[in-house]
Amino acid sequence: MIKISKKILFVLMALVFILSMTTSVFASDININTNAVTDDTNNNSNTGTNANGTTSLEVVENNVCTIEIENLARFEKKITAFDETEKSVTLTLTLTNLKTVEETNRDVEIFFVIDNSSSMTEDYIGDQTRKQVVIDSANSLVDKIFAKNSNAKVGVVGFSSSPSAEGTIADGSLRQELTNSSEEVKTAISNLSELEVGNRTNIDAGVTIARDNFSSDENVKRYIILLTDGVPNNDINGNFQTYSDEVLNNTKSKLESIEQSGIEIIASMINLDDTQEPTTGKTYRELAETVFGTEENPTTSKYFYVPDSEIEDNIVNEIFDSLVITTDNTLRNITITDYFPQEIIDNFNFEYVATPNIGEVSQTINTENNSITWNIELLSEGETASLSYKLTLKDDYDKDIIDVVLKTNDKVEITGEDNNGLIDEESDVSPTIRVEYEEPGVVPDKDNTVSPDPIPQTGENSLIILFVLVTGVIIFIVTRILFFKKLNN
Repeated sequence: MIKISKKILFVLMALVFILSMTTSVFASDININTNAVTDDTNNNSNTGTNANGTTSLEVVENNVCTIEIENLARFEKKITAFDETEKSVTLTLTLTNLKTVEETNRDVEIFFVIDNSSSMTEDYIGDQTRKQVVIDSANSLVDKIFAKNSNAKVGVVGFSSSPSAEGTIADGSLRQELTNSSEEVKTAISNLSELEVGNRTNIDAGVTIARDNFSSDENVKRYIILLTDGVPNNDINGNFQTYSDEVLNNTKSKLESIEQSGIEIIASMINLDDTQEPTTGKTYRELAETVFGTEENPTTSKYFYVPDSEIEDNIVNEIFDSLVITTDNTLRNITITDYFPQEIIDNFNFEYVATPNIGEVSQTINTENNSITWNIELLSEGETASLSYKLTLKDDYDKDIIDVVLKTNDKVEITGEDNNGLIDEESDVSPTIRVEYEEPGVVPDKDNTVSPDPIPQTGENSLIILFVLVTGVIIFIVTRILFFKKLNN
């Protein structure tokens, strides 16, 4: 029997020791990794995230919440930015007035019908005749009309009485047909000062000529601006009886028929005082009111009694304010209320990206109804008001919302006023988002230390290979030693 020397025994013991140490190290690594997974899992709860899991936010559908305010304006709410890293969405609210400035100009036709009788040139206001003050004021009104509506068309008619054909339509004359040239209109008005004047005031002739020179377009708004300082004492039917009931009634009937045809008459009766007219026993103002009515109850659309001192203010301002030469396409006193679901309030931080460019918005969410309120006093043609805010997922969000499609608003309400009256609209369409959570790769069982099934570990394969190698080396060394021992014997 071959005896193994002490040297051989020493080598064998060393190899066995190395092998046992290596096995202990790998076993220790496995235990540490298993304990780490167990600790993370034990910390899992209904809020927040697993340390080994991943939370993400995604946009499910960027539905656009749209509210149409007739054909005047459009409201939209939609997602305009998404930050995957920050887990946030930015939502933008816009309200656009769809009308342009050009669309506010309505088709309008206006005739100035101006008294050219002798009384207009006999009385002075300062160093100017009444007629000149009226002409200057009318020209200022023309400037305001075209500044407000460049598409307006304006014409000019003068009237008094004709020396050769008094009591006919010839007592009036068309000085300027309808035009959108302010210079042509003002020239025609100014040239009235150069015309021969008549002694009588044939208002019937003046308004009849104006009526007959409007266009036939039914969609056009039409006005006659009548400026006179006299009571009608003639008409186009050949009546010459001064201030007779027949002349007054014929003139009134003509005014009423013109109004019924859709032409509005704005009449300024200048300096008609309470002086008594000798042939009728009535004051000049009473005679005028027989035809035109009173300021409170006019025969025409609008009636003004105008002292000489107020001619300019009446023509330039009061008459201008009586004209409707544009369409009011503004939105006024608008309130936009955006209501949030409770899940959004509880699980997302809210912040404004920027202040609104028009109007004012509540600084914080109203916790009583979970809403913000945006007030816009006036939104003019072509303007767009915008507001943006951001919703960011909280770190300690409620895990019950995972995989739930969340609406970013319960509804949006809009109230206010437009050119058709009150606005009261709402929509419950909403952009939607979803929180997703990916569980960690290792999910331990209830027993945090022992798994019922072997848990694959990266160190096991290496351990087997090492064991085979060490065993092979031992066999090789022992074999070699025995071989050389035998040779020596």
